[in-house]
Amino acid sequence: MLKSYFLLFALLFCIPTCWADGLTKEQAENLELAGVKLGITESELVELLKNQYHLSENDFTVSEQQMALPPTKIDGKSITTCTIKIYEVVLNTNHPEETLTIQLKDDITHNPPQKMVVYSIYHTMPYTVESAQKVYKELTEKYGKEETTNFFGIKVWRYNAYHLGLSPKTEGKFYVSIRSNGL
Repeated sequence: MLKSYFLLFALLFCIPTCWADGLTKEQAENLELAGVKLGITESELVELLKNQYHLSENDFTVSEQQMALPPTKIDGKSITTCTIKIYEVVLNTNHPEETLTIQLKDDITHNPPQKMVVYSIYHTMPYTVESAQKVYKELTEKYGKEETTNFFGIKVWRYNAYHLGLSPKTEGKFYVSIRSNGL
């Protein structure tokens, strides 16, 4: 039964974004959102938030959680855990609904992990037709036309484990996200 759900999930959500790459390797390796690049360390992130947005450490919230990584063998138990930190940042106090959510995780490309790096960034903004068109125009000028639109209506640009997404309007907001499953 679980295998059936997994297969259905793969068919509905993963396969539509797997046909072609929409980003070049160079674009993927240089993805940034609101000045934050994938792969930067936690100390680099804090320094960027302080310098670029003139924030103090009291201006953003940080939460932490442990996540079990998938087992290396089928039907095995996961014995490896990964720490995830989530930074919630209000970019403009006059517009508190415009936020950045930045996720960091242990850099598991090294054993043992040596530092935490940014692997996911969400920039949430209030939705207006004009703002959505402006963001879409900026993305297409920088990265070209999106590769596909997935089941949820998210426009997707992709290169290997790198993903860039632009959401449709949801509850008066929309977001741009970038992430890498390879960091």
